[in-house]
Amino acid sequence: MEVFERFIFHNGLLFPGAIKPNSIELNNKKMLLHERDGFNMNRIRRIAKLHPDSIWDPENADYGSLVDSVMLGFTHVTIDGWIDVSKLKIAHALCKNAITKFSLNKSIESIVERLELLKNEIQRPILIIGINPGDIQNFFDGLDLKLRKNYDWYIAPSISNEKLSHTNIKILGWCKSGQIQMEK
Repeated sequence: MEVFERFIFHNGLLFPGAIKPNSIELNNKKMLLHERDGFNMNRIRRIAKLHPDSIWDPENADYGSLVDSVMLGFTHVTIDGWIDVSKLKIAHALCKNAITKFSLNKSIESIVERLELLKNEIQRPILIIGINPGDIQNFFDGLDLKLRKNYDWYIAPSISNEKLSHTNIKILGWCKSGQIQMEK
């Protein structure tokens, strides 16, 4: 399992900490970068060159944003799991490193139903973004064993020290936030 530092990319800086993307402390760190800057091709291209192996999470994580982000240099890009299934299928066909994301701001039952629907339509990587402490555990408690094993998981809990009691989950990445202190 890889560990990713989790940041929000806004106004050309990484938060928390208002860190410049080219900060030496970020060298060789894998990150989950939530873009909240609006589409800015030059900024996205620059950060993709600095951190190409990070996971880029566009604010508008649709098919167009995925394609644009890949073309600008990111290897791993998220796409919203709630967009039309046909667009999800095309996105996964075009980008072998597309990661379907779900935020736990909807009911766990609806997300489980959606994952069941998508299990034969998309690639295995799924990003689950926690909203409240404990909701990641509640989410996995709501999945049957077969569905847990059907996907490879990236997990971004609301608090970095959250733990999971399930051992039969293939976790590719744990995305933690606010753990490193860096210079501006």
